[in-house]
Amino acid sequence: MVCLAGLQKVGLEWAMVDSLPPIPGETSEGMSRMDARRALTREGVFSKPFRLPREPVALPGCDPTTISLLGKAMLDFYRELDHLYFQSLEPGSPFAFVHEILDAGKPDDLLQFARAKKFRHDLPLVLRPDLLLTASGPVLTEMDAVPGGMGILLKISRILQDHGQTDIWGGVQGILEGFAGMIRSLYPAPCLAIVVSEESRDYWPEMVFLAKCLSEAYFPAFCLRPHEIRFDEGGIFYRDPQMTDHRISVVYRFFELFDLPNIPKSDILLYFAKGGKLKITPPIKPWLEEKAALALWRNPRLRPFWKARMEPDSFGLLDRLIPPTWILDPAPVPAWAFVPDLFIGGRQLWDFGELRRLTQKERHIIIKPSGFSPLAWGSRGVVVGHDLSEEDWQKALDEAFSAFSSTPHVLQPFLKTSPVPCPSWDPLTGLPTEEKMRVRACPYYFVVGQNVWMGGIMGTAVPLDKKIIHGMVDSIIFPAARPEVLFPGPVSEGKGTIIPD
Repeated sequence: MVCLAGLQKVGLEWAMVDSLPPIPGETSEGMSRMDARRALTREGVFSKPFRLPREPVALPGCDPTTISLLGKAMLDFYRELDHLYFQSLEPGSPFAFVHEILDAGKPDDLLQFARAKKFRHDLPLVLRPDLLLTASGPVLTEMDAVPGGMGILLKISRILQDHGQTDIWGGVQGILEGFAGMIRSLYPAPCLAIVVSEESRDYWPEMVFLAKCLSEAYFPAFCLRPHEIRFDEGGIFYRDPQMTDHRISVVYRFFELFDLPNIPKSDILLYFAKGGKLKITPPIKPWLEEKAALALWRNPRLRPFWKARMEPDSFGLLDRLIPPTWILDPAPVPAWAFVPDLFIGGRQLWDFGELRRLTQKERHIIIKPSGFSPLAWGSRGVVVGHDLSEEDWQKALDEAFSAFSSTPHVLQPFLKTSPVPCPSWDPLTGLPTEEKMRVRACPYYFVVGQNVWMGGIMGTAVPLDKKIIHGMVDSIIFPAARPEVLFPGPVSEGKGTIIPD
């Protein structure tokens, strides 16, 4: 008899399913714990252990109107952020500080390539916000233009469908349909390579699964490591084990741009992209992958820009969802000035140096790298103020301030989330359970031409005592349940809504 607790400690809870004893009381009706675990290993999609839901989970406070408008609002934001960046490069621009912040730490050759006129209007086509569910509604703490989780959400949705659970927001196949439509908007009859770097290797299994599903349903798709790419004068291609060559027309870049120097043949990808023989998405634009963008949204000097450029609905929605966010600039503030809206512990802080004098109870704040760093993704560099000793807090501030010229950090309030009931199984007994947990909701939006397709919402739930919400052994990853108030039926393609086939 295998000890389930022991397996869990070494991360083998899901891999050793056939060795686990049956659980008394499990029946063949619906999806059992063993059904779920065998489904997890069948495709090899999951590289790290977590818990599965028994059913899709409702997201309190995430109303259909907010979710339906948010994708368009994010696309508008990225478009205007891109415009603002180029405007900040103009001689004498009053917004020069924008590119100074967003370009910090980036090599000149990358910036020169990214600013090329050929890519001027390119934007990310997969948009994923991180929404924390609070008592006053969802709060948008980050925007991710290179998101993981699509293959995981697709697979879990299919597992639930196989066991009669189809009430999933965005549909069981929404991720697949949206992703396929997005790629086809770049190239009508594509041959796709999803290129995954060594740095992003934890996501390799789910991207292999996504490519397999795309190939079965839509068009040739391959998940490749960079060294598997070949090239000739005509562009890049992949030679499969049967020695058949497949000419690649679109690359989905699943790696961060800080990792570019470590990626074999990255220069070849950029060469053919600039020459027009290859489409790469997300675009090679590092300024669109910085958490500092949310601080720019809140910057008083930029408020007239955002209000004038954004559509009113998009502006109003983002203004409601984006929390106070600041860029941690160590420069002293003049005596007659102060950092706008920096109220902590019931008082105005004049500059960021005053963060050093906060007590542990006052430090309900979070510090995280803005981007272009191995610490800027996967919650690796997140610091929770009230979780640190005085010594560690001072060290965290020292590191953030000293990194300002190469990796700016941002400051946000630590948000108290509302407990959400999440049905799963007890990890020790295997019996059905429902726990109240902290939840992060991540809708996936796919840009298809001029339209935005919401393909599904992945929820990540962690125990209430966890400060940071991310995938872990104790977490439950689930698709969101379809809300009671459904979206209006889609209209035809000529009337403004495109439906991936």
